[in-house]
Amino acid sequence: MAGKHEGQVILITGSARGIGLEMAKYLSGLGARIVIADVDGRAAEESAAALPGEALAVACDVTDEASVAAMADRVVAEWGRIDALINNAGIFPVKIFSDMSFAEWKAVIDIDLNGTFLVTRAVYPVMERQKAGKIVNVASIAGRVGGFGFTHYSAAKGGVIAFTKALAREGAKLNIQVNALAPGVVVTDMAKSNFPKYALDEHIHATPAGRLCRPGDLLGAVSFLCSSDSDYVVGQVLTVDGGYTMI
Repeated sequence: MAGKHEGQVILITGSARGIGLEMAKYLSGLGARIVIADVDGRAAEESAAALPGEALAVACDVTDEASVAAMADRVVAEWGRIDALINNAGIFPVKIFSDMSFAEWKAVIDIDLNGTFLVTRAVYPVMERQKAGKIVNVASIAGRVGGFGFTHYSAAKGGVIAFTKALAREGAKLNIQVNALAPGVVVTDMAKSNFPKYALDEHIHATPAGRLCRPGDLLGAVSFLCSSDSDYVVGQVLTVDGGYTMI
């Protein structure tokens, strides 16, 4: 397995911590040159320094068009190409719809959906010139089945799934494969702080695998979608949820 991503430049947004960082570590260990793009520039630098292979840290606010453009330009200036993009940046605050303000709705849509658009739009021309590329949009099972207290998040991730399928139709003819990864509830510090314990327990009970998703459960899937193994996989939503949404 060592060297599977040798020579690839893989850009991961929101990767200074959480599942994005776990993906970065794994892909770096398989030979990829990793771009840690995160709104927290200092954390991005610390995380990039800890990777086993070459890494570049870039401070980037995915909701800011100029910041995103500058990030893409820097990567190309440093390494000349972008072989794979993982749109991972996102937030998922739990809020009942009747208590939700427009500002709270907009914050989730801006990062999770608009951020995916802005970063993809900045990277897509690079892949067009290369006549090759992989785009992996991190969605969620909430975008497929909805989630209690998640109208904003479910709407954003449902939009990410639809965006993935539509762009995949355009990109396929240019040898750019666009797909989505839809995790179940992943055990992270953010999830533990956002969900009460009883909600996590209920989710575990409803999951055939009998546990929550671990960051490591996503690594083989994201590697597959970033590699040549998935050259004929177009517009798919690869769900990693322990069977929660199998019906």
